[in-house]
Amino acid sequence: MTTSQQALVLSTLETCLHVIGELKGEVQALKDEINRLKGEQGKPTIAAKNQKSSEDSDAPDDPSQKTKPISSEKERKKKGKKRAKKRVKFDGSVRIDREEVLDIEDKSDLPLDIEFKGYATSHYQDLEIKATLIALKRAIYYSPSTGKTYTAGLPEEYEVGQDYTQALKGHILMFKFEMGLSIPKIGDFLRMNGVDISDGTISNIILAGGDFFQQTSELIHQTGVQTGLYVQTDTTGSRVNGVNWHTHIFGNEYYSAYFTRLHKDRQTVLDIIRLDQPRIYLLNEETYTIYKYLKIPKKIWQCLTTLDIGQPVDQNSFSTQLKSVLSSEEYNKHEQKLLEGAYLAAYKSANPLHILVVDDAPQYKLLASLIVLCWVHIGRHFKKLNPTLKYHQQLLRDFLDDFWAFYHRLNDYKKTPDIIDQQQLIEDFDELFSRKTGYEHLDERIAKTRAKKKQLLVVLKHPYVPLHNNAAELDARKEVRYRDISFQTRNQKGTKTKDTFFTIIQTCKKLGVNAYAYILDQITRKKKMTPIHKVILQKANIQ
Repeated sequence: MTTSQQALVLSTLETCLHVIGELKGEVQALKDEINRLKGEQGKPTIAAKNQKSSEDSDAPDDPSQKTKPISSEKERKKKGKKRAKKRVKFDGSVRIDREEVLDIEDKSDLPLDIEFKGYATSHYQDLEIKATLIALKRAIYYSPSTGKTYTAGLPEEYEVGQDYTQALKGHILMFKFEMGLSIPKIGDFLRMNGVDISDGTISNIILAGGDFFQQTSELIHQTGVQTGLYVQTDTTGSRVNGVNWHTHIFGNEYYSAYFTRLHKDRQTVLDIIRLDQPRIYLLNEETYTIYKYLKIPKKIWQCLTTLDIGQPVDQNSFSTQLKSVLSSEEYNKHEQKLLEGAYLAAYKSANPLHILVVDDAPQYKLLASLIVLCWVHIGRHFKKLNPTLKYHQQLLRDFLDDFWAFYHRLNDYKKTPDIIDQQQLIEDFDELFSRKTGYEHLDERIAKTRAKKKQLLVVLKHPYVPLHNNAAELDARKEVRYRDISFQTRNQKGTKTKDTFFTIIQTCKKLGVNAYAYILDQITRKKKMTPIHKVILQKANIQ
């Protein structure tokens, strides 16, 4: 038997084992469903020994951060040592809030010749949490000549008719969206410390805070998109009043923004990029090119060439003109794709994104001049292959070694770009992803990866672009943790409030701004801190 025949036999055997495994899983799923219909329970799902927690379900996997295996005993012991605790260093620049002087109470047992030599100073950190009831006495004056009463005004940090200071409201907002506490837990904490407040009032304060900071959130996203050299995006699941929604995360090195929507299709993503401006539609050559990509029948879009929609119009006008040349059946069947193509064309005719870093989800295609695919996501496709035969397992391991070696070379190129290295990397990419191993599933995955060469090698001409989408996935953890604790939001206003504060808090972290201090500064109307969207401009050196 020749080598090629042996490879064919092994590949066929691997395919058969793969199909058998899938059928076993399907049979078990059917058995579980039958048991559930009978009122019993299905087969329990037991987590793997090293399975990640739910809050890390969207955790990134960047091979560039992995360390080499620890070989020597000395290195193993060194690695196993616990990290020493960081202690706060107190020097002359640290403010001492309270000082206590201690002396020896009973000096009768001490020698008679003792001399005072100063103090041994120790520092201890403490936290004071207490409720404060403030009585504001506002002077009242009456003018007999005018018949009017004049009352002293309130400082900006107080509101008429409100029982709580703006500072307390700021604390509540941070308890909810930064500390991750549920409303009942926030209420328990405040009441235990002497604040007279109900859970309903806490909820109202949170929703009002969302309205107050909404413009700040919008400015962050608008400034971040316009300022950055690229934009990254990812999507994770969320829940609104019992219905599964989707939280879209956008960002770059300067900001992070959250948008929870019912859908995650291309038009929804485009709405977010366009800052939720009204949709507009356009018919031009670009539109027909997109229609071909969307696989709209030629006889349908050719009918539209007689229409004069050379300028962007709203949906009602566009739909009316489409209906004038298409039958009701044709229009209803292709409506969504016709609208999507014209919406994309109008967007591209204006000022589209230059570079968008994404995973390989289809809704992100066509949304930027350059689409950059995440190498880590591509690597996961290979890791999902689960060959049974040891021969194929070794083939997969060998290929993955070469895959990540090439990835590390791209990382090195980012640091010191060079035209000669660029050409060599292109040639090596072609060689690596033209490989034929004889393992059918692996060869199929290699071929699919080569077809994405343009999106995977954008970094060669734009070295500042990240090779992975881990930053967006890290931001997605915020939503995942919230989902674990609060499960869902109850209405769209609460959902928007959550997105608003996630945007502000995560952006503050990227910019090195204390989110707690910033929210308190804004809500108390002191406004001593620079607005976050202006900090973005400063970081990007745009004044």
